[in-house]
Amino acid sequence: MKTDFQTVVRSVRDLPPMPAVANKVLELLGNPDVNYSKLGEAISSDPAVSARLMKVANSAFYSMKRQIKTLDHAIAIVGEKTLRSLVLAASLEGVSKSYGLLEKLLWEDAMGCAIGSRIIARKFSTADPEEAFLAGLFRHLGKIVMNYSEPDTYRKLIEAAYVEGTATADIEGRFFPYGHEVVGAAVLDKWNFSRALVVTALHHKDLAISADEEDAAQLLRLAATVNLAGFICMKLGIGRRQPLDELNVADCAGATALGLSDEQVTGVLEEIDEVFNENREFFIG
Repeated sequence: MKTDFQTVVRSVRDLPPMPAVANKVLELLGNPDVNYSKLGEAISSDPAVSARLMKVANSAFYSMKRQIKTLDHAIAIVGEKTLRSLVLAASLEGVSKSYGLLEKLLWEDAMGCAIGSRIIARKFSTADPEEAFLAGLFRHLGKIVMNYSEPDTYRKLIEAAYVEGTATADIEGRFFPYGHEVVGAAVLDKWNFSRALVVTALHHKDLAISADEEDAAQLLRLAATVNLAGFICMKLGIGRRQPLDELNVADCAGATALGLSDEQVTGVLEEIDEVFNENREFFIG
C-alpha cells in the first residue's frame, strides 16, 4: 500500500479516538491467558455497549439455544471471536457527536454490511465469518469519520449528491482531500487493526489488491465478500433512504471475483434480507 496513512490522519481535523471499551477488550483478548472477569469489568463500564452485547447475543443471528441473562454468561457462551465482533460493533455506534437521521443511516449501513458479509462468508466459505463481519462493519468507517470531523461539510456532500442524483463517493473529492476508502483505512491503521481490515477498507470498492500483497488471494476474497454485501445493502435499501430496485447485484465486482452465479447471488440476497429484518431490533433498535 503506497498511501501515506499518517498524512491522511493529519488531514482529519478532529479524529475520533478508538472507543475506550473496545480498546480495553482488544487488549485483554490479545492475552493468551485472557481473564474473563476483567473482560466483564471492561464491558460493563459502558452501559450502552453492555446492553447492545446482551441484545445481539440473544438474537437469532447468533443462534443461541437459550436466553442469555447475564453479561458473564454472554461472554462465556459467544466465544472470543464473536465477542470481539460484538463489542466493536457496539462501540462503533458511539463514534458520533450527534445521532440524527444521517448517523442512523450510517450505522444501519455498517451493521447491514457486517451482517451480510458474515452470511456470505459462511454460505460460500469465502473468508472467516467474524473477520468478514468486522470488514463489513468498517467498510465505510471513512464516512463516519468524515461526518464526525466535519459534520457541516459532510452534510453539504450528502445534499449535493442527492440534488445531482449521484453517489456520494463520486463527489467526495469536491469536499474532502481524501475519499472515504482512504480515510477509513488510515484510521484503522492508526487504531492498530489488522492489515486485512485495513486493505479491505481501502479496496472494498475497486478490489485492486496487488498480487504482490502477502496472502493476496485471501485478501481479495475478503474484499470481494464485503463488496458483494455492500451491493446487496444498496439493492435492499439498508442504510439508504430508498432501495435501488434496478441494481443487478450479480454484475458487481464482488460477485464476479467470487465466481457466484445469478442464482447464488439471488439466494444469498434473500437470506440477508430475511436475517436483517428478523434481527433489526437487536442490531439497529
